Amino acid sequence: MVILITGATGLVGSEISEDLLSQGHTVHYLTTRKSAIKSSGNHKGFLWNVKEMTIDAKCIDGVDAIVHLAGETVFQKWTDSAKKRILNSRIDSTNLLLNLLKENEHQVKHVVTASAIGIYPDDQDGKALREDEIPPTATNFLADVCIAWEKIGTQFKELGLTHAIVRIGIVLSGKGGALEQMSKPVKFYAGSGFGNGKMWQSWVAIDDLSGIFIHILNHDLEGVYNGVAPHPVRNRPMMNRIGKVMGKPVFLPNVPEFIMKVMLGEMSSIVLASQHASSSRIEEKGYSFKYPELEAALRSYLK
Repeated sequence: MVILITGATGLVGSEISEDLLSQGHTVHYLTTRKSAIKSSGNHKGFLWNVKEMTIDAKCIDGVDAIVHLAGETVFQKWTDSAKKRILNSRIDSTNLLLNLLKENEHQVKHVVTASAIGIYPDDQDGKALREDEIPPTATNFLADVCIAWEKIGTQFKELGLTHAIVRIGIVLSGKGGALEQMSKPVKFYAGSGFGNGKMWQSWVAIDDLSGIFIHILNHDLEGVYNGVAPHPVRNRPMMNRIGKVMGKPVFLPNVPEFIMKVMLGEMSSIVLASQHASSSRIEEKGYSFKYPELEAALRSYLK
């Protein structure tokens, strides 16, 4: 296949790109920097500028599917201007792709867009949530972003394309991201849980998240899928297991919720959220996890 990827230089996008290339597929990617454009065999870069709503239409030449991951990071102070940038980066980039497909001849048949499990309600006691659970949405800024991104994504289906959404959980990787931030204080004997430590952490190994996206592409799947591992854990036990794998005790008391809110403001809702998301739907579609258990993933990435 030939796949166009947005956000291809990010943690998730770079992993998907590498895996697709290693499997013999061709990857087209979009970038805002001319210096980042490379064209070597089956790996080709193209310019776009979401703020100016411009894109090189050649990026969809011969493309069979699109993986749309691009969006400004939510891990920043949620000022009014930051919130606007976070939301607009997702809406505008999606509109840019939609306009590209409407205005040009192409052979694209499948689009897979990203979302997050932050769309689900904050719940410490409930059962694992499937993608069709009602009510499916939380009431906070991150959920608003997810709802808006998923809603505009449905327009790909209106163009006659197969459309799938992956709601991404806490991504564990040896190349940065959430695990690096969680393990850093543990390394210096300052690890602890947050709040009451009982929040569900629906995590996923980067290898499996990439695998889920590629499984959806290979099997032409549509609909919504949780990008999470089969066995989520609660916050304090997760920190304890990180400490166990690193050989560092996690003995400090949890950081109280009010301190997290003082430190992070509204963005603390990400850290304190409790979403118990189910992986059963993607498993029912034939995906087999490389890292279904947390400790095996930690031992692979915490080297």
